[in-house]
Amino acid sequence: MFVAKHVRLEVELSIMPQDNSSSATHLGGEDASGQMVKHGVDPDRLANLRAILIEPKVRLLQQILASPTGALSAVELAARNEITESTIRDHLRNLQSRDPEIVTALEADASPVPNGIPRKYYAVTEYGIDLLQQVNLYDQIGVLYEVYEAAELELPDSDERSVTITDVEEYEHRPLPGWL
Repeated sequence: MFVAKHVRLEVELSIMPQDNSSSATHLGGEDASGQMVKHGVDPDRLANLRAILIEPKVRLLQQILASPTGALSAVELAARNEITESTIRDHLRNLQSRDPEIVTALEADASPVPNGIPRKYYAVTEYGIDLLQQVNLYDQIGVLYEVYEAAELELPDSDERSVTITDVEEYEHRPLPGWL
């Protein structure tokens, strides 16, 4: 279902004319009477929609939102995925660098942070939630929440770490997004 929606949206986006001369592109079409109808399209929003429709990125956004705290560290996301922490951080930085931000970085509320506990956590912004809702990828988050509650997760390279996933998840000074 995700692939079909993604392909349909990509096809729709790829046939849209590109007009970089203004902040909005006007698409033309005819109504039932044959009159031209113009629709305002925000090219920045389209670019952001395309950005979140890349499978690892949409999965990261959904996983962050499916967490009890609404914010996860890169190491927690690595425990939920088959991609490296480094790749996860790259995706999150890309989503954070957009205007407006799709993801925001939050710092732990205490200093110093215990050894092995992440200092930086990522939360999806209200704009990011709006994008997910627009492409009908927000409603699955409740199911993911239940899946992760039942799953036995393990940190990558857990043998070499001084903490467990439970230690990270239960850290009392982890930040919460402002919308939670």
